[in-house]
Amino acid sequence: MLNPDFAIILNFKLADPESAPSKADALVKRARDIGARCIASNSPAAFEAACAKYTVKNVPAMTGQKYAPDTVVDALVAARKAGQPLVIDLDVADGLQEDDQAALTALNKWMHKFGHVVNEGAPCALECDLQGAFLLENRHVSYQDYLFLHAPVAAQAVVTGLEQAPNRVEWVDGRAEVPFEFAAGQLTLDLAEAKDDFAWQVVRIQGHRPEDDLADTKF
Repeated sequence: MLNPDFAIILNFKLADPESAPSKADALVKRARDIGARCIASNSPAAFEAACAKYTVKNVPAMTGQKYAPDTVVDALVAARKAGQPLVIDLDVADGLQEDDQAALTALNKWMHKFGHVVNEGAPCALECDLQGAFLLENRHVSYQDYLFLHAPVAAQAVVTGLEQAPNRVEWVDGRAEVPFEFAAGQLTLDLAEAKDDFAWQVVRIQGHRPEDDLADTKF
């Protein structure tokens, strides 16, 4: 069973599997740089050294598909909403194809801001009243939840399912604070300051943390 933190799996389809040793390092480094924690290929033995070097999981070929630059982030978000990894097929001859390079560039720009969110996020019971919006919870720290919002972002959103008011709510991109009110089990968010850099934006809802109960240390 694959680690659920593997949001993206790059599935390298080498035209000549025997050429893999000469390409492995650059391909695995590219995967690591965009936030992919796992690669698959039709020549896994040839990728062992590079995967060990860059701390990337190495698995045999998987079934995926190709994505265009303007659809790859949507596909990733949909996969994580469903609790699944996105397997991206990449044909490799002398190098990656131009359209695949463009898709990875678009993915890299978004992952640079939100990579930890999709890698560590898991489906949860929280709900949002906005069409298309949904939430993931951090599978490693249960007091962090992530609200995914597609542009154009409404001025206000209501999240239900929280048992208590959060300590802080902020935009993941830039960490600007999001004003909120919590009453009767409803978290109302003021989203008027939403950015338009990306089609998908994410809000972090920071709940009560264990360290919040620790008394201040005095010296």
